[in-house]
Amino acid sequence: MITLFESKVLPEWIDYNGHMNDAYYVVAFSQGIEGFMACIDLHDSFREEYEVSIYTLQTMVTYLKEVSEGEDIVIKGQLLESDAKKLRLFLTMYHATTQDELATMETLLLHMDMKNHRPAPFLPHTLSLVERIQTAHNTLEMPASAGQPIQMRRPKPQS
Repeated sequence: MITLFESKVLPEWIDYNGHMNDAYYVVAFSQGIEGFMACIDLHDSFREEYEVSIYTLQTMVTYLKEVSEGEDIVIKGQLLESDAKKLRLFLTMYHATTQDELATMETLLLHMDMKNHRPAPFLPHTLSLVERIQTAHNTLEMPASAGQPIQMRRPKPQS
């Protein structure tokens, strides 16, 4: 896994229940995606020069534990799958001190040609970095919750 983002939980991220609001978990995960983009050199100047970007197609967030203002969080990422245009990325938010898993986010990302606002293959430099990360991450265990649908778990009827 790659460390993609580290931060304290900011005061504006806290909701009326006294813990981090669900929307701000997604904000932090979005910063993790920005961190992954930096790993494949899709930084601001590259995106501007080549008129490319990444769009989010789908996201699934799972909230595991509460986190409070001022606590340190770390987001790490694992590239589950990739092809010439898409990335399936799994992010895990950890408490920096206890290493407890706080939340996960699985996301599907699409590389875009911003001149035409159309999907486009990664440029060769970007693709080589994606392939290098993918090769390394293929040796990692698949997260247990990756690809899981949203569902209500109901007790089985007793006979």
